[in-house]
Amino acid sequence: MSGFAALLYQVIWQRLLVFYTGSDTISISLIVSAFMTGLGLGYLVGGRLADRALAARNLRYFLWAEAGIMGCAAISKWVLYDILYVSSPIDNASPLVMYVVVFGVLLLPTFLMGFSLPALSRAFRFGDGPAQGRYISLLYFVNTLGAAVGAFVTGFLLVRRIGYESSIWVGVLFNGLCVLGALWLGRRLHHSTAIRQAPGYSTSAPLQFTPALTFWSVQYALSGLAALSLELIWFRVLETLIKSVSLTFSMLLGVYLGSMALGTLVGVGLGRRPSFRAPARREHVFLCAQTGLYLYTAASIGIFIASIGRVSSLDFLWNYFKSGEPVLSPGFALITYGLIPLFLLFIPTFLMGLSFAVSQSLIQDRFDEVGRKVGWLQFVNIVGSALGAWLVTWIGFPVLGTALLLKLIAGLGIIYGFALFARRHLSALAVSVLTVVQILILVQIPDNTSFWQRLNGVDKATDLLFNENESGVSVIKLMPDHRAGVVFVNGLGQSALPYSIDEVHTLLGGLPVMMHPNPERVAVIGLGSAGTVQGIGGRSETRQIDCFEIVSNQARILAEYGAKVKDSSVDNVLSDERLKLIFRDGRYALQHSSAAYDVIEADALRPTSAFSGNIYSREYFELLRSRLRPGGYAVTWAPTVRIRNTFQTVFPYILYVDDLVLIGSNQPIKVDWVAIQQRATTGFGQLHYKSAGIDLWKILTKYRLHLRALPGSQPISREINTDLFPKDEYSIRQRDKA
Repeated sequence: MSGFAALLYQVIWQRLLVFYTGSDTISISLIVSAFMTGLGLGYLVGGRLADRALAARNLRYFLWAEAGIMGCAAISKWVLYDILYVSSPIDNASPLVMYVVVFGVLLLPTFLMGFSLPALSRAFRFGDGPAQGRYISLLYFVNTLGAAVGAFVTGFLLVRRIGYESSIWVGVLFNGLCVLGALWLGRRLHHSTAIRQAPGYSTSAPLQFTPALTFWSVQYALSGLAALSLELIWFRVLETLIKSVSLTFSMLLGVYLGSMALGTLVGVGLGRRPSFRAPARREHVFLCAQTGLYLYTAASIGIFIASIGRVSSLDFLWNYFKSGEPVLSPGFALITYGLIPLFLLFIPTFLMGLSFAVSQSLIQDRFDEVGRKVGWLQFVNIVGSALGAWLVTWIGFPVLGTALLLKLIAGLGIIYGFALFARRHLSALAVSVLTVVQILILVQIPDNTSFWQRLNGVDKATDLLFNENESGVSVIKLMPDHRAGVVFVNGLGQSALPYSIDEVHTLLGGLPVMMHPNPERVAVIGLGSAGTVQGIGGRSETRQIDCFEIVSNQARILAEYGAKVKDSSVDNVLSDERLKLIFRDGRYALQHSSAAYDVIEADALRPTSAFSGNIYSREYFELLRSRLRPGGYAVTWAPTVRIRNTFQTVFPYILYVDDLVLIGSNQPIKVDWVAIQQRATTGFGQLHYKSAGIDLWKILTKYRLHLRALPGSQPISREINTDLFPKDEYSIRQRDKA
């Protein structure tokens, strides 16, 4: 129950903190790092205190920790959303200040989460050596299994049924049950031999850093670095393959943690076998598990990439990778969200869990050091994980690329192979063969260009332009004649090039700016192909165009496309002196800016994409309304009824192009088609659109018949999206069709 609650909180707290920090890569890294820092400190301090306390007190430590987590969770929505975001006491902070703030608000609950494991590890004694190690591994198993279920249930059930705020109270309930359970257990076992403390324990002696403990410290730090690095690599690969939606994170985290839990359980079972009692045997199994982990990781991705597009039975997947739309039908989702993640993740994460159980049976040789060893080793594991997260984010993805990074991490298996030889578990011949096999498997992973070519379903490398950095993988798939292309970000199709074939994005930018009498300053959330930016720039009155883009390499890939296919219209947009590219979360930027606009347009995400709820919620539309100049327009793509309902609760005056565009304003919107035609067909507007091969008036005429007014300032009587309950994002079926 404690593990379930912890992952529930991690999923939801991260989402609430994103409103304060923004949802870009830097901000997510800050949140994850702050979460890990608190856990690590909890492990470290908990280990020292646990070894100084009697068993009964350690059980009370666990009780107090769960009670503290419960209390923090009960006020977490108020702290993380109402105070940190809504009240914004610290405005537009630097990354360092932002980290300090996030660390500060997460420190107590995450510290207590880390504190609880060492305390509970010392609360019961099952003997020195492997027996105590098995008990600790069982704790780790049930906690990790609960975490896996928590991650899955939070995304697929709780948030979809009751939203973020109400889901927190499920975690509070589980922590409360942990408190009651610990109270009951403490009273029941007060006189039990299982809870008695061993005689002669030390309350003050420091942990002895023997060569063995030093080795395990290095191993735990390295495994933390590798595990987090692989998690990020797997997520990037699978996010592209299965075209990530909001449920992807919960599914992958559930598979990752669930497989690790099963591996831990199997390790506990092995520890009970008489043949497993010899330390040399346990060491052999540990080193083999580590070698197999890295070997399988490289082999599975290499085999998968080599098979897609070449094995006829997998042609349906190749065609899916070519496409730009996610498919969420049950049958197809079983493959993309079930079988593929299991094929890639199950064995490696299973072996991670098995390695933990085996290592504990080797490490725990003195009961009086149980707490400190658990706390210290989990602490260095967290340090390694945090270091891995930062190295992958700032060096791995942008400098090395996913393919080379994967080879380097998987190459650790070679080190463990030599360790098998050094510890006399393998002969020289056997380790030589193993090393050759590992090198051959690493070599068959393609270079970064071929890697992303295959994962995007592109037949020829010359038909692919891609740019990878910490913020994502930007791709343009060229048509065979190289005169057109489709823009993809992390596997999802966004828009088309040249601009003349993508009239919807031209409409989203061109319609409101042509309607507005004097659009001096405008904003666009989401660069994509820059089609909307091109559409919104057709008035000479416009002096500044602010474009907010979360994927920081998007402009570079567009410039590369323009140069390759000699499309001057792309260069015209990117070099427009009025354009200011701001690589930040658009909502965050608007929240922390006092700038006011004549037009603000957003069509950045599909409603089912992760974090899309942030730009289709009632609170977001209220933010847009507050950033409009008198008579200004807020514009959004409107693919769902619920988005339309939400928009109608905020703006008093609304125009609507069926299922495409919503335009809202604080003042009545005057539609003067004579003036619109003149602006679009003469002077600056004529030259601007003609340079991209666009007949704007023809597009406006096409959609003119679909433009109608909607009643505004509607009461909240129908289903809407809110920050704390983004129903469209979680694919919740619409109940009303009004």
